[in-house]
Amino acid sequence: MLAAVLALTAGTAGVAAAGLAEAGQAMHAMHGGHGEMGDPAAMDAHLDKMFAEMLPDATPEQKSRLKAIATAAHTDVGAVHAQFGQAHQRAHALLLAPAIDRAGLEALRAEQIHQLDIVSRRVVREIADAAEVLTPDQRARLAAHLGARKD
Repeated sequence: MLAAVLALTAGTAGVAAAGLAEAGQAMHAMHGGHGEMGDPAAMDAHLDKMFAEMLPDATPEQKSRLKAIATAAHTDVGAVHAQFGQAHQRAHALLLAPAIDRAGLEALRAEQIHQLDIVSRRVVREIADAAEVLTPDQRARLAAHLGARKD
């Protein structure tokens, strides 16, 4: 669900929108789809592979800056992902209680929307940061590459 919401948020990011869909998939993989992504060396190797495939002409400086941005995004989304797991448990407890606490459920919903708003703002900022690292030509080729992968 988080990846879907992040993908929706990315629609407002213009040229970088295609990047968020890919980032959302990569972040999902880093948060459980592939256990090795908790290992910084594995994450670094994964990013190197992505850069080689999607941005073969990226300079070492661009790659370094993009890795820093991806690491920050991974940390941001990971923290919120853990909070959503805790919220899920709280929702279960509220729904399984003898009396349904509608005010408690609403407060939990509002809290989760607030957290989602915070992370979506961070991710959009990080996507814009990543887009600024790339040249306009690189962004266009990246968008074309990502669009081709969806077909």
